[in-house]
Amino acid sequence: MIHPKLKLTIPWESIEFEAQQQIIRILAMPELESLAIMPDVHPGYDLCIGGVALMKGVVSPSFVGYDIGCGMCHVNTGATLEELGIESIEQRKKLYESICEFIPAGAGKTLNASKRNSYAEGDFVFKSAIGDANLDKIVQPFFSTQFGTLGSGNHFLEIGINSEGYVGITIHSGSRRVGYEIASWYIRKGSLLKLDSDFGRAYLADMQEALDFALSNRQEMMSRTLHLLHLNKKIKKLLASDFMINENHNHAVFFGEEMILHRKGATPAEKNQMGIIPANQRDGVWITRGLGNKEYLCSASHGAGRTLSRVDARVIGTVADLEKDMDGVVCRTDKGVLNEASWVYKNIDEVLAAQENILVEVVDHFKPIIVHKG
Repeated sequence: MIHPKLKLTIPWESIEFEAQQQIIRILAMPELESLAIMPDVHPGYDLCIGGVALMKGVVSPSFVGYDIGCGMCHVNTGATLEELGIESIEQRKKLYESICEFIPAGAGKTLNASKRNSYAEGDFVFKSAIGDANLDKIVQPFFSTQFGTLGSGNHFLEIGINSEGYVGITIHSGSRRVGYEIASWYIRKGSLLKLDSDFGRAYLADMQEALDFALSNRQEMMSRTLHLLHLNKKIKKLLASDFMINENHNHAVFFGEEMILHRKGATPAEKNQMGIIPANQRDGVWITRGLGNKEYLCSASHGAGRTLSRVDARVIGTVADLEKDMDGVVCRTDKGVLNEASWVYKNIDEVLAAQENILVEVVDHFKPIIVHKG
């Protein structure tokens, strides 16, 4: 498909029909300035996953979606398996069990009060910018109960090794029910909110609260993992903003005067900005450096992209298939995670090839040895 406002990274005919329909509908919006489609594109809610939409004068809560601030953090510990005491499968299983205990995963999971820190015990008070006491009352408890928890679906905590033998930690998680409740409230007010309206201004402010919570949540889980690896003395350095890679892929940001850039399942890729592109739980994550390609709105893919729905994924493969697929990796291999098997995702080599030296350059790769999922 050729359209003056559309920029594709893959051929139009390779995009699923439902995602094509979402793209066509958005291209018809008069507020749209530009739409870039990443190679992991697949159907989403309102804006397709892998879509980057630049809109004039409006912000769309539904383009950002329900998991505001969903994103990834990555730390290269600079330590080897031997130095961390996780050379053997037995040692990794013990670490995995500790991670599961201190970082709960799964829908609605909360953290035992005895393991929460001061932030989670009420230091943060949510007060919506729109001044709705009911929204405040709904959101506030989740800052406490879900802080330091991973979530479900495609969220994960992964420990892997690169070609140099260094151990890296990657965490993919979002704002949990905090972002969900904020998104739900504003989506009910309209799919497009004018920037000069009370709702538009308030959404951007409340969205930022969810983005901040999502980042703090990932930092907390990263800190706990580093503690479990006995890297206590290095934690402050490893979590520093100039060391730990952080990017979120569900957000709306100003991109010029009266211009709002919406990324749904797409990561920022400004010039020299470090990023993370996971493939699947078998093949690991790729670390990238952005090239700042303005034609594609300085963005890149947030992963490989699904080819099968969660329902279809459970029909295609079996637990035995999953166990074979994940041989050598300490992780869940039960029926509950069949919908996150490697075969439900696109070929990562093709996804990377569609954007390497165009949107990003690949600088490292970490192969998983431990995967924690909800």
